[in-house]
Amino acid sequence: MPRSTITLDLSPEVYNQLRQRAQQHRRGLEEEANLALDAAINTPTVPPSDLETALNALTTLDDDTLQQVSHSQPTVEDGILLHALVDKRRRLGLTPAEEQWLTELGERHDRVMVLRAKAVALLYHRGVDVSERIARA
Repeated sequence: MPRSTITLDLSPEVYNQLRQRAQQHRRGLEEEANLALDAAINTPTVPPSDLETALNALTTLDDDTLQQVSHSQPTVEDGILLHALVDKRRRLGLTPAEEQWLTELGERHDRVMVLRAKAVALLYHRGVDVSERIARA
């Protein structure tokens, strides 16, 4: 496929971050910009089918099990790694492998939060008092 060329008007902050990332990874500015755009564009926006399956399966659970799901949390280890990678991305930039790892950690975190929210919604629709769960959200 033939390549296309565009011209971007970047803020000084974005340009400097991109330049720093390129220097850190020993890549040209154009290559770094291509990788950053590719990562941003190719981030999935449709929930994976296994998440849809898990969400649908929640409807079959009893109230006690839904209560357990509504209290679930991402692992402490995932949270530490997620924050460390976000911080490194902001300060220095990430390698493609680290970007992939960050994406995976973010997806795992989001999955827990979506399942939790769905469990609370199901409990609410069943007439269970979930006010304490909503107050902590």
